[in-house]
Order: sequence, then structure tokens, then C-alpha cells
Amino acid sequence: MKTIRVCIGSNDNGQNIAKSHLGDTEAFYIYDIVENLGNEFAQKRINNAKDMGHAKEDKMRAIIGLLEDVDIFVAYQKSSNFKRIAKTTKYQPVVVKANKISDILLILNRSFQEIYSYVNRRKNGEYFDTIPVYDKGTK
Repeated sequence: MKTIRVCIGSNDNGQNIAKSHLGDTEAFYIYDIVENLGNEFAQKRINNAKDMGHAKEDKMRAIIGLLEDVDIFVAYQKSSNFKRIAKTTKYQPVVVKANKISDILLILNRSFQEIYSYVNRRKNGEYFDTIPVYDKGTK
């Protein structure tokens, strides 16, 4: 069974994605998306790197340390660190232009095959600068 572990940052107890950069959010909400079966909430993790300097590599490393078991990082907007993560790590950054986390999970489910292909390439050691952008119209 194909599964993707997803991290979404939120500042309102996991109802909506934070409009700020992922690293600036209060907490990370972790979900497992299983191909053709939907998603399941795994856990909430407090972002203890939130107050580190914006767009700094040490902040990026601290956040990756909190999220090392995750496959994709989801944010509302691209950041310098998202671009750096795409080019240099095993993690796939994804931008989703939707507010509610429930809507974001539906969009990710609909885009499962494409996202899984990116994740699989990264698991095989390939790094590339692709950061897909999805919205409610994504099929």
C-alpha cells in the first residue's frame, strides 16, 4: 500500500493552513495519506524552532529534525527554505492554495500519484527543484 506522510503548519489548532511560512507556524499537523483510502491524522508537533531567525539554514535544519519521518512539507507559499529543501533534501515541498486543512487533504489525495512519484524519486536519492502548486481546481 502506497502511503505519503504529510506535514501541514497551522496556527489555529489544525483547522486552517498558516498563511506564514511553514517554519513560522505554531504547530505541525502530521497526516498519512494512503492511496485510494484517504487520510488519517497521525499527530500534532509543536514547532520549537518558530522563533529562530527567518529563512536561516539552522532553522531549516531544526525543523527537519522535528519532521524527519515526513515525506512532504505543505505550505501556502514558497519560501527560500522551501527552495533549498527541494534542491538539497529527501523532502518534497508542496504549495497548496486552499485555507482549510480538510480541503488541502482532499487536494493532496486527488494529486496522490504525482506527489508519490516525487516522493519516490527523492527516496531513491534524486534531488530536484520542483515545487508543485495545487489549488481547489487541481484534479
